[in-house]
Amino acid sequence: MEKMLWEAKNHKCYERKRTAFNACDFLTTYLYQNNPFVNDDEAYFRKSLELDEIPFAKDWLKLHPRPPLPKSLVWSEEEAASKIQSFYRGYLVRRDPEVQELRQWQKELREENQNINQRVEKFWSDETKI
Repeated sequence: MEKMLWEAKNHKCYERKRTAFNACDFLTTYLYQNNPFVNDDEAYFRKSLELDEIPFAKDWLKLHPRPPLPKSLVWSEEEAASKIQSFYRGYLVRRDPEVQELRQWQKELREENQNINQRVEKFWSDETKI
């Protein structure tokens, strides 16, 4: 129980309302890895296993798949900050009138050349008829 509380503190569970830390998952993994009733070779092997590699947990998760965690819980504060900053910088660039003009020109060019293969085939079929 003490290890779980330390792990919760490491995941900042006491500072935030929501975190990616799951106490049941931690306890399952910890108890499986530190079972005193297995021999030394098995105990060494078990130390390297994560929750999704534990046999009975793998079977359970196969029958009851979990939804993916939201990005707000997966990313660290630094990663989230850099994502927000990069999206905002991109917004500032896309807002620039010159960039908007370039994007409009690209859109028109794409629409113009949308059926380019058919136009080339038609050109060559017309050329061969001559």
